Amino acid sequence: MLDDERATQPLHGVSLLGYTLGELDSDQQTSLEKRIESEPALKEELEEIRQHLKIHQAVRKVAPRRGSFERLSARMKKEGQFQGAIPGVHAMARRSFILAFLVGITAIAVLIAVGRPGVGTDAPDVIGQIMYHNPSLSIGERRAVVQSSELHIWREGDQPPDTGAYDAYVWLPTGVNNTYSTIELAQNTKFRFTQTRTARLDAGFMRRLEIQPGGIGEGPFTVITPHCRVEIEQGGLSIGITRDGVETQISVGQGSASVYGLDSDQGFVIGEGRCTSVERGQLPNPPRPLLKLMIESTPGELEVLKATLVNDSYVPVKVNRAIDASDAFGRPVYMISGSYGSEYLPDKKWAENNLIRPQPVTPMADPSVDHSGEVWLDPGEYYTFRFDVSSVIKNSPPVTHWLILTYKGNLYGPPGEARMQIESNYLKLDLRKR
Repeated sequence: MLDDERATQPLHGVSLLGYTLGELDSDQQTSLEKRIESEPALKEELEEIRQHLKIHQAVRKVAPRRGSFERLSARMKKEGQFQGAIPGVHAMARRSFILAFLVGITAIAVLIAVGRPGVGTDAPDVIGQIMYHNPSLSIGERRAVVQSSELHIWREGDQPPDTGAYDAYVWLPTGVNNTYSTIELAQNTKFRFTQTRTARLDAGFMRRLEIQPGGIGEGPFTVITPHCRVEIEQGGLSIGITRDGVETQISVGQGSASVYGLDSDQGFVIGEGRCTSVERGQLPNPPRPLLKLMIESTPGELEVLKATLVNDSYVPVKVNRAIDASDAFGRPVYMISGSYGSEYLPDKKWAENNLIRPQPVTPMADPSVDHSGEVWLDPGEYYTFRFDVSSVIKNSPPVTHWLILTYKGNLYGPPGEARMQIESNYLKLDLRKR
């Protein structure tokens, strides 16, 4: 049994802590100051307590991830840190223990933020939230939430999440104040998070990923599929696996992404407005624009050309038609340019190339087609119009011309938004037949 008198006597460390915090009455303070003056060891202990408090006050406050307190408490119990605790001691002893406990939590949080080598902690179980809703009728539409739950780190033996008959929306805090990443998932998408910023896509379609940078030392956001590894520092993109499971398709609308084959350290950077695909055991295919533009002559009409803008990607996109009605100044969307040689003359020794400066294109009127505003194009769909180039070539000599059409418009789609410049093929126009 403890001595009843000694159980109510404050410990030296507790008395010094109360003295530092200004919690002793005048008699206790006077008595303790005399002891401090006569005992150098107490003086050193007092200075050490003041230094600890100073450090604690200067440390930046860090909000720990969910479950941090429980994991720390369980770890301290396992290591026997509570064995020295004596129930029934003075309240100031409990305050001393609590203060030391808070200092320990702060120190651990600082080490996590700084990323000190050799110190590791278990990954948090809960990393975000997932909300299921009925399939969207149009792109970007959010419907009423059917079910919502916490998103957990996947552990061996867990059942991987599957959206099934629903679409889903994943919300992921980044660890940086007021920033988060989001992922929109299509039906029948199977995925799992093995780390806070690492996801495995086993089947289905991540149709919109909006990724923000993570905390200090966390690295890029990574998506691993059966065919490749995709790393994103910041940007908007879509990642999908074909229904037959043959390849992974990546389309980037904002920022950029690095794509690696599973057995290769050589990464291919996919820039804004471009896409690629990867098959099992292969390197990524060369990136290509999401859109393809073509021009061709109209039979029987030499000065009338036909333009076709094709969605050559894996996701639906919205593009500008030939007339930008939303711009008050009528910004041209399609521009024609090219070059031609000199007409042969006996007194000239060499032909000279002449450039046709870029000029805006106006679509020919068609009562059945509206050429203003924007239009959605599914993969493989196209927008086409005809235009007259007589004003472009009216002052040119009767020689061979090479013309090229450029699309300077916007691209909207599941990956995000990008300002695009797409060039068509070169078209040979022989004006000697005019």
